[in-house]
Amino acid sequence: MDLMWIAIGVAALFLLNKLILAPFRKLVVNIAVGLLALYLINSYGYMIGLEAVPITIVTGIIIGILGLPGVVLVTLYYTMF
Repeated sequence: MDLMWIAIGVAALFLLNKLILAPFRKLVVNIAVGLLALYLINSYGYMIGLEAVPITIVTGIIIGILGLPGVVLVTLYYTMF
């Protein structure tokens, strides 16, 4: 009987990892990499004519969801408009 509860607990932890923690981990990595790229673009982008992109909640959400393509999208938006 105890072995069955252990198996159910392991299965529940596996599902928790797959459904909640893995996407959250990916979001955190996307935000970290995106903000680092955005910092580098803000620091050195003026050399090639890029505008400084303000780091706000909205840009953080876009970068967190899209990752590096989000950095490119936000940078192009602020450079063009």
